[in-house]
Formats: sequence, structure tokens, C-alpha cells
Amino acid sequence: MAFWEEATDLKISLAFSNASLCALSYYGAADDQKWGDLYFPADLVIQSGAVSTAIPDVGVRMRGNTSRQEICDSKGKIYQPCHLKISFKATFDDELYDLSQFAAFKHTWTASALSERKDRDFLGMEKIDLKYLPRNVYNGVSYTYSQEIYVYDHFRSAGILAPYAKWSTVTLADPASTYQCAYEVIEDIDKPFLKKRTSDYKGDLYKCVWGAPKGTNAYTGAGLARSGAVTSATDASGYDNGTRIANGRIGVEDNYNGYHPCYQLKTNDSGETSDFSKMAHYINVMHSCRYCQGTLAMLNGVLEVDDFLKMEALSYLFGNFDDQRNNANNYFLYFAPRTKKATYIPYDWDWCLGADCGNGVASWLPLRTSGLNGGEIPANVYWDTFLSGSSHAPAYDLAAMRSTYLGHVKSFVAAGVLDKANYASFLSKQNSSCLQNDLATVQAYMEAKKALVLNSFQ
Repeated sequence: MAFWEEATDLKISLAFSNASLCALSYYGAADDQKWGDLYFPADLVIQSGAVSTAIPDVGVRMRGNTSRQEICDSKGKIYQPCHLKISFKATFDDELYDLSQFAAFKHTWTASALSERKDRDFLGMEKIDLKYLPRNVYNGVSYTYSQEIYVYDHFRSAGILAPYAKWSTVTLADPASTYQCAYEVIEDIDKPFLKKRTSDYKGDLYKCVWGAPKGTNAYTGAGLARSGAVTSATDASGYDNGTRIANGRIGVEDNYNGYHPCYQLKTNDSGETSDFSKMAHYINVMHSCRYCQGTLAMLNGVLEVDDFLKMEALSYLFGNFDDQRNNANNYFLYFAPRTKKATYIPYDWDWCLGADCGNGVASWLPLRTSGLNGGEIPANVYWDTFLSGSSHAPAYDLAAMRSTYLGHVKSFVAAGVLDKANYASFLSKQNSSCLQNDLATVQAYMEAKKALVLNSFQ
């Protein structure tokens, strides 16, 4: 669609009241993220090429974990950007708006107006994400410019579920000030995202990140371990069949009550009464295959294996140290109702293509078995598919899956995903008004990683 085309000039403006902007800045940046689900009203205008669309009274909230920061002073003067999520269907009517500090933003609806608002979208999207650019500072240098946009483009070209993303100029304004910045606009990963890509879109979607059981600070990555997620139980064959632990690592995130599970159900969610069985079963099978002599048929019954191996080959080449493999973080899992199998969806790919925080990702080999912080790769799925050398290993032979994975690595390199000229060409098609000075860093990474891969297969 024209909105996402590289050459389409995109400009977005958000006009807040003074009270709305100050509340977004103060409450959105709270360290405990207690108010992280609250949207504050703004009037949105999207200028996509020659087409201008005004959408009044959208919901805006801050997004991110460590990136949250106040963006204006107490009088509403804006002095820095933050990452934002825009909801076209925010209703501002849940119980949190009954609190005195938010009462001014509470909406009361007629039945027809509420129904109309809940159906409101933009180009079939209910939400979009805005992440400011450049970002991700390491040793005083900002590293992230167009990398995430580039890798999502290649994930999609390979047939992997991944969001659209592109540059935009974003203007934030209230009666006290105006602030303009380059942003990355990203399609939200949600039910409309799935509906556009598959007819089998009514399944369970999980966001998989670092998290902890409710009421604890026992944070871990989403490495598919049983601990804190499912009970320790086995069936008559000795395979895991534990059930989901209430308020444990599988759940529905509740910022207000401080509950940030590792596996956050995003569709078909109704709090603690939701059906979490597919995620629990997936964890059981991943554990059984690695530790309890589970069969290859069990693995194939819960995972789209070929899609996973293809996604992981590209993930390896693009070099994100904070991804599903290296840090058990930043991915989505979708369980399709018809097949009952999981599909991996890449998410939050801004630490890649040389933006590596000094971790030396360009030197990491395709079959590297150590994780970001040392020790074995934490996610069981890698040991169940193509990695070997652990003290715990599946009973079945991994040779075929390892060969498929390495074959994808080689074919993607041959197709030019790490050719620096291709990256330069990609940048040249972007909106020329946006910053693009990540070229040298990205090209240095690409040359090093490409040479490593070619040498490793000689």
C-alpha cells in the first residue's frame, strides 16, 4: 500500500492539550510503569504523499521499558522525544479514568458512539508504534537509524510474518510548544496484523519478553523453561504435561497491578480466566524434547519448523544480540487454530546490523551455542532443532534441521541480504528528509559477517 512504500513522504502530527501532554509525560515515564496502559487524547493528522487524513481524539501512550522518559516540563514545553503507541480506537472509559488525576480525560459514550469508536481504524490498523530516530546510544554515539526497517523488509520478502515500518517526520505540539523529530512508524503486531496475512487469524498471539511472576522481581527471559510457567508434572510416558501456573510467567500483562509475565497473551485475552493451554503445552513439548526424550513428531506437532529455521537464518545474519536466540527476548508466538502450531514473529529489531553495544556480533558463528551473558543459549527451541553440544539433547537426530538452517544462511547471503550496495540502494529509496547516516556502521558489519559466513562454509 502507498502508505508503506519507501518513497512516499510521510508526516505525522499529534496535537495535545496542555493537560494531556503533561500527563502523558509524567505518568508515562513512571519507573514502575504502573500507568503504562493509559492512553491520553490527542488530535492526529497523517500526511501520506498528497493524501491528508485527520483523526481526532486518538489515544497516545508511552511505550518501551528502559527508554521511557519525560518529554516536557510542568508547563508543557517539549524538550525531547519518546517512543509512543497510537490507538485509533481508544475509548478512555475504563476504571482507571475514574481516578482523580485522570478524570478530566474520561469519556462517556452512547451505545452507538462507543460501537463506532471501537470499530475505528486507519488502513485496517487499530494501532501504530512510533519510535524516535536516531536512538540506542552506546559510548555517546546513536546507532539505530534504518536498520530495523531494512530487516523487516527482508523478513517479509522471505515469507516470514513481520511488520511494515518506515521513516516519518513527527510533530508533537501543545499550546506551549512544538517539537519535531524523525521517527520510525511500525505496524502493530495484533489481530488486524494477523488478519491481513492469514485466513487462520483467530488464534492466540503472545508477546515474549523478559518478565516475572506477579508480585516478584524474579525476571528471566522467555526461554521456554518450565520454571514459574507450568507445573512440574509428567504423563505416563514421562513427557511433560504440567499446567499453567496462575499469575506466573504465562499471563496477561497488567501494568497497574505490576504483573509483567514473560509470555503475554495479546488476543483472546480475558485476564486470569483466559485459556493459556497452548502456550503451556508448547513449553511442555520444548522441555520434553530436550530433557525427556521427546520425539521429533512432538516437535513437528507444535512448531512450524521450516518457517522457524528460515527466520532464524535471517536473524543470525542480521545480528540482534537482544533477540529470541541470544537473550530469550523480543519475539511473538502465534498459535494458529487449524494447525495448532506456533509461528515465530520477529519484534523490536533495532539492535542489529552493527548496532551491537560492543558485543561483537559480527564475529558470531552460525552454530554459536553461547548466549548473550555466557553459558548455553537459553531458549530450548534451538537445542530441539539445530544446536548440539549441550549436556541435555534430544533423542532424535538434528542433522536434517541443521542442514536446512545452514542452507538458508548460505542462500540468504547469496541473495544479497548482506551486500552493502543493496543497503545503500534501500536507503536511497527512503524519504530524503530523514537522517540516513548509519551507512558506514551497517556496511562494516555486513562485510565482516558476509566474510565470516563464506569462510565458515569453505
